[in-house]
Amino acid sequence: MGKEISTGLKYILLAHFILGLIIGVIFLFFPEYYCLLFNIVIYDQHGMYRLIGAASLALGFSSYLAYKNNDWDVVKLFVQMELIWLIGANIGMVWWLLTGGPIMAWIIEIMFIFFLVAFLFFYFQEKK
Repeated sequence: MGKEISTGLKYILLAHFILGLIIGVIFLFFPEYYCLLFNIVIYDQHGMYRLIGAASLALGFSSYLAYKNNDWDVVKLFVQMELIWLIGANIGMVWWLLTGGPIMAWIIEIMFIFFLVAFLFFYFQEKK
């Protein structure tokens, strides 16, 4: 067995799992309520939001799998996957927000930024 992951990384993985579940369920099963709440006009009958929900559930569950594992050599792959996802998600969200996305979407963008910074921090800390 390799190096064990830090308690801080375990907490970030657990928080990511919980938020992934919440956002995943909302977007996959109830996108119309989310859109009504934030006054978002839907053009594709919720297809994009359901896809985001499925991705959020998958990524959240992968954080749970990483949380349950203490070996950095295994968890590192999950963290790398999260970093790739979060870099792309941040680019996409900022692009959307700067080209007319709803102001309330900044809440999700702030969450993406938080997790990107946290996963980057722990990636480099655990790598030592």
